[in-house]
Amino acid sequence: MTIPTYRAATAMTTLAMEAPFVIASRLTEFWMTAASPTASSKREASQMVTEKLQAMGESAVAMNQAIVKVAMETTMSAMTGVMRSCHNDADDVLSAALHPYSRRVTANGKRLSR
Repeated sequence: MTIPTYRAATAMTTLAMEAPFVIASRLTEFWMTAASPTASSKREASQMVTEKLQAMGESAVAMNQAIVKVAMETTMSAMTGVMRSCHNDADDVLSAALHPYSRRVTANGKRLSR
């Protein structure tokens, strides 16, 4: 028997731990440069918005791909009469949706901590 993994829980934990640091770092920079914005603070604000839109698009595509994969596997197992292994399909879909966000938050945390 294999022990189930919960990748969605790992991704949510990553977001819960690293997102506040990224938000605090960006807000601090924005407040410090509010009176006279620098080129880097403008670039950071633009990057922040762009990253969110890209992550949203990637998340939607990844989630749809995971749903199609689950549907195909379920259909094939029903057609062939082969039992699917015990698997947490909801975890696969949710972790696929969260992965783009987790990846960006982790990268931003590393970049902003320098």
